[in-house]
Amino acid sequence: MRERLGSGPRIVRTLFTAIVVLGLPIAIALPGDLNGKVYASGAVALVAAAAAILAAALVRRRKGPSDAHRVAAPRSAQDDPSGTGRWSLELLRRLEWRRFEELCAAYFNALGFTTTQARSGAEGGADICLVAEGADQPSSVLQCKGWNVHTVGIKPVRELRAAMAAAGVPQGVLVACGTLTSEAKEFSRGENIELIDGAELLRKIGALAPQQGQALLKLATAGDFSTPTCPACGIKMTARTSSTEGRKFWGCLNYPRCKRTFFGASNAPA
Repeated sequence: MRERLGSGPRIVRTLFTAIVVLGLPIAIALPGDLNGKVYASGAVALVAAAAAILAAALVRRRKGPSDAHRVAAPRSAQDDPSGTGRWSLELLRRLEWRRFEELCAAYFNALGFTTTQARSGAEGGADICLVAEGADQPSSVLQCKGWNVHTVGIKPVRELRAAMAAAGVPQGVLVACGTLTSEAKEFSRGENIELIDGAELLRKIGALAPQQGQALLKLATAGDFSTPTCPACGIKMTARTSSTEGRKFWGCLNYPRCKRTFFGASNAPA
């Protein structure tokens, strides 16, 4: 009993002491015989102990979750200033299109699928065929919309439906780092297409075994994960500034032989 009270906060010990100090004189003074005084003193000690234990339990319950969150948040911010130590929507949207695509493929690999690239897009992106474990033919086509695509409308979903028909597969999956419009969702319902937005992707990664989630995080954040890859040359692009408008954009290192560029308000060069 003494050990339990001694480990509690100061307010609990103070409460116990106050009840004993105030209650004992009354307990000794009121009864007429010695036995009564002993019983009354014991009762005061029991009441004090019970009150202290109850107070300690209430203090622990009140402090638990909120204090843990309040203490952990600053520590996380200090230990992880780059924001790459854990998954977040902000981190997901920082991934350049090729890295986001690699992340999505690795996620389906973790589910047991084999992934093969079927077609590269002119502006980045590809049709990725998903082959279920033990199967010989793909069952789904995967398309990824990452980086500076924060809202995905119906056009990419229509393009995925065309890719499914070209590949001869009955199902499609579109993964976006951002959100999906209601029009895109409505169209997908009748075309056997699963839409996964950024928040849902993070929930799905969180449902994996911890070591699998950490492996995906390591893959996503290795090296330079934010500078876009040139879709034509397969190399990292470089920051450039328009000579006419002064606008910053990403351009291929092989310019003028390769004139691929990327403009994006949220992922523009610093």
